[in-house]
Amino acid sequence: MIKADKIFLNGKILTMEPEEKPGSFFVALKGDRILGVGEKGGEKEFLSLRTEVIDAKGGTILPGFIDAHLHLSIMAEMVMQLDVSPEAVSTFDQIRTMIKTEAQKLPEGTWIRGAGYDDTKLKGNALTRWNLDEVAPKHPVFITHVSAHWGVTNSKGLSLGGLHDESKDPPGGSLGRNPETRRLNGLLYEDAAFPYYLEALSPTDELVIPPFSQEELRSGVLRVGEKYLKAGITGVHDAMATPRFLKIYQDLRDAHQLPLRIYSFVPYKYFGLFRDSGIRSRFGDEWLSIGAVKMIVDGAIAGRTAYLKEPYSREDLGSGILLLKEDQIRAMIFEYHQAGFQVAVHANGDRAIEMTLDGFEEALQRVPRENHRHRIEHCSLVTDEILGRMNRLGLMAIPFGSYVWHHGEKILPFYGEERARRLFPHKSFLDHGIKFAGSTDNPCGPYEPLLAIQSCVTRRSADGVPLGENQRIPLAEALKMYTMGSAYASFEEDRKGSFRSGKLADVVVLGEDITKVHQEEIKDIPVRLTMVGGDIKFCS
Repeated sequence: MIKADKIFLNGKILTMEPEEKPGSFFVALKGDRILGVGEKGGEKEFLSLRTEVIDAKGGTILPGFIDAHLHLSIMAEMVMQLDVSPEAVSTFDQIRTMIKTEAQKLPEGTWIRGAGYDDTKLKGNALTRWNLDEVAPKHPVFITHVSAHWGVTNSKGLSLGGLHDESKDPPGGSLGRNPETRRLNGLLYEDAAFPYYLEALSPTDELVIPPFSQEELRSGVLRVGEKYLKAGITGVHDAMATPRFLKIYQDLRDAHQLPLRIYSFVPYKYFGLFRDSGIRSRFGDEWLSIGAVKMIVDGAIAGRTAYLKEPYSREDLGSGILLLKEDQIRAMIFEYHQAGFQVAVHANGDRAIEMTLDGFEEALQRVPRENHRHRIEHCSLVTDEILGRMNRLGLMAIPFGSYVWHHGEKILPFYGEERARRLFPHKSFLDHGIKFAGSTDNPCGPYEPLLAIQSCVTRRSADGVPLGENQRIPLAEALKMYTMGSAYASFEEDRKGSFRSGKLADVVVLGEDITKVHQEEIKDIPVRLTMVGGDIKFCS
């Protein structure tokens, strides 16, 4: 009998296998793989004098969490910017004070950048071009909204972006204006904002703000990776990793310093580079691989720019923003599908999802493919017709996990009661037989999987308001989203997402039995240990 290097004991073991068998007593590891899982007494076969016994002390032992859609690369940049999130500030004036202080320290003309701005959670007068000018008249400023789909800049920032009061809205974007004077107010939406900060959609030579250096970004990846590990995350799908970040990930992989496993999406503007090189989805290994081609059809739920069939509850928002035309959506999906890639389409609003379904339906009719696992990222607002079409086409949904909890204050004022019952429809996906996976969309939502799992189970906002309670799902299904569901979304269910002999030894140990704590306290369960490939990456 092969002896274990490590063995976990004294905890509630959730194997996350399709047929979960209660009563598992131990998990044995050999190298970077699961050696065995079994009942009490069976562990003796695997023990030797050299076996390290890890005592879970009554906590939960389960496969490491996998986030099927977040932005490690964007987060690596944001950790080097001013933190203007509601966790750091409570008023708009505090943000302006931070910017003023930064302006006093930096040479004139240096960009001042902030991230995490959430206008619905702060008190006072919201950020505009003019009140940013007051605190930083000699520095360009850009503050990214928490949705990552819009931002605010000052007069110098507008000028450096080639924008002025007579500028017209770009395709797929919008320039905010003072309703009375029609002058630009500094708010930039979607494709009007992306050239300032989003390299994935505005390659480096098109960016308004000079990009960070490779060394700075490498440091950012390691800092963010450490945060994820402390939350029990062992693998992520980076939803827009540019070639610059793929080089960083590869260098870290070669140096055995990559903190966790990464399934990297190809931003559609870089598709040609990968196609011409012969690389397709699933190229790589269990640490770093190429995932889907990522395209963006509409705006954001938190940013109130998702493209809807019916207008927003607030009249000035209209029906949202469509970034691509219908013929572009169909053509792009077909091109990526025909080239053999998995396709991941960001579509939040019900109208945007319908257009996306039209594209997938046409592509699959023209070039049928089994087991394609094409994905609709977020897939936030659905109808019964949408759900039926998704099931028929075999499409996956990658919905937000924590948005009810974190963005609850936006739902009723902007979307209304009826649409709240159709937003983030986890239960509807279950009922219609649609495979789905767990996503925090960090930095657009909190990265902690336990918070997202609580949100899916309770459907209550941070203020305790119930929102779309018809979409609640059981704890077992919420856990599956962030384990086997996410592994399936990257074609890796044979090696990740559950405890079974031969699978990767990715393990998280929670400080309490998650099946026994009150639902409203799931987010507060401490993560005691995170292991990736048999190596302990975090231990409290």
